[in-house]
Amino acid sequence: MSIWHEELEIALWPLEDQPLGSAGLTFAISNLLSRAEVYHQCRVGYVKDRRTQMETMPHCWIELPDGWCIDLTLRHWLDDDDDIPHGVFRFSDYPRVCCHGSPLQIPDLDDEALEAMTDGRRTSIRIPPMIDRAA
Repeated sequence: MSIWHEELEIALWPLEDQPLGSAGLTFAISNLLSRAEVYHQCRVGYVKDRRTQMETMPHCWIELPDGWCIDLTLRHWLDDDDDIPHGVFRFSDYPRVCCHGSPLQIPDLDDEALEAMTDGRRTSIRIPPMIDRAA
């Protein structure tokens, strides 16, 4: 994981416990990334735990360049285990899960809506500038 990915993950931790589900959290994080001019693609589909055969569907997550993803809710639905991805990660590093998704269009949220969705944390979340995408 690059320093940028680590900084991004740390910046997003305050949103981890927001009761928004995968779609709401994806909406909020996508808007924060867009405001910081970070290229990303939102996805909707399913994620399956190959060990337990549990699935979460529909499920939303964010894909970044170079195979990196953001998902702060997957462990809520599958298993709170280190073998289930959480935060900023690459699905390829987690062979226990498989995912399939299609692009999801996210509406632009105004400041008031984003403030409400992030429980007043919007202004304190600092998305790092995307300067190093290596790793």
